[in-house]
Amino acid sequence: MILLSDLLSKYKNLIPTDSLKKEAVIEVISKCFGIDLEKKDISISNNIIYLKTSTKLKAEVFMHKINILRALKEILKQNTPSDIK
Repeated sequence: MILLSDLLSKYKNLIPTDSLKKEAVIEVISKCFGIDLEKKDISISNNIIYLKTSTKLKAEVFMHKINILRALKEILKQNTPSDIK
């Protein structure tokens, strides 16, 4: 008997999960600013990234928001976050 999970396994990689999105955000911010974030510092809801960090880092990220979102689009290809707050 074929399991449903086996049938759907090829579709698993089509849409990036929140965990993959968080890893991509951490990677991009690390490359841009040299700052290491943890997954707990980031939350994603409705394709919007919410940062739970210092005000100083948030201000830096907001100044470079367009470049960060472009880099995320290159990494994730589809279903990328549309904003950072």
